[in-house]
Amino acid sequence: MLNLMDKLSTRQLEFPAQLVVQEGAVSESELLSTHLSSKNVLLAIDDGVLELAEVSLTNLFNSPNCITHSIAAADFNNISQIDILCAQKQIQTVVAFGGGKVLDVCKRLATIRKVELIVIPTALSSDCISSPVAVIFDNTGKKASLPAAIPNFIVVDTQLCAKAPMRLTQAGVGDLLSNYSALLDMKYAKGRAEIDGFSFLLAKSAANEILGMESKPLNDLAVINQLAEGLILSGLAMGFSGDSRPCSGAEHLISHAIDYFQLGEGLHGEQVALGTKFCHFLRMELSLPTLDPRVLPTIDGFNIKSTPSSLGISKEEFFKALSLAPDMRKGRITFLEHLQDIPQETLEAAYFNAFES
Repeated sequence: MLNLMDKLSTRQLEFPAQLVVQEGAVSESELLSTHLSSKNVLLAIDDGVLELAEVSLTNLFNSPNCITHSIAAADFNNISQIDILCAQKQIQTVVAFGGGKVLDVCKRLATIRKVELIVIPTALSSDCISSPVAVIFDNTGKKASLPAAIPNFIVVDTQLCAKAPMRLTQAGVGDLLSNYSALLDMKYAKGRAEIDGFSFLLAKSAANEILGMESKPLNDLAVINQLAEGLILSGLAMGFSGDSRPCSGAEHLISHAIDYFQLGEGLHGEQVALGTKFCHFLRMELSLPTLDPRVLPTIDGFNIKSTPSSLGISKEEFFKALSLAPDMRKGRITFLEHLQDIPQETLEAAYFNAFES
């Protein structure tokens, strides 16, 4: 029902030309100090990280060859604005500095204009860092997932990301752990949908990066490093697959339905963590394979908001979204495909065990 990208036009096998994940990556990067010195650069940020950009990217910020542009929202209007600027200023390289909103706009722009793209995330809230997908809002406030360029360069400064609001980092953990649920649906669809073994392995390895690390503080640099690496691998798994299936199953369909009805106040990673929990217990009720027993304790151990009540969603609203979930991506085979045949008492039991027991 949404204009959601299900199958990418090509199977993308390229990697970023350079990937750096380390403490102090921004200040120590030769890429930012030398590679950009002779290029016309557009630095895209959101207002919330303006001061951070001025401190972290001082040389670039003050370069006569660099213009700074604020991204107000991840929508088509902002893509158009930055596209016009790139044409007017003959921009060769776009540097996206900020959260998912900025990264998604710039990834979509790079797809349209074919400019070099460097992404420097300031928060690890989703796998958008490297995924070939951009989540863009239309003029009604609804989300569309569109094909997008994999960045040419990715620079993740773990020290910088450790300072992000905790809720954003928690959402990133939720998004990464939801891979386990998506992979169960890939196995469920075996025989009716192609399973790309390498993408499956990459998505699983990505989620393994953060599994069982809930005993450490979420802003611990070791955890941030693992999360960053996992999210990057997760995005690349989608590029290799040619679609989002390795990282997007029934749990994501529930999240998309929540977005469609504009319910609650959850972040994407929180909503898919909620979906992961519900799907686990519903699979249990249906005697289907369930999650690794370490997954839900990791979600809860990191205190990720992952219940309807914590996200401002009523039980009735959740079931309203659930009823629409199987229709959110036509052709996407998940264990929810015969939802209409599942007795309401079975759905109620899964809801109780996931969120009320």
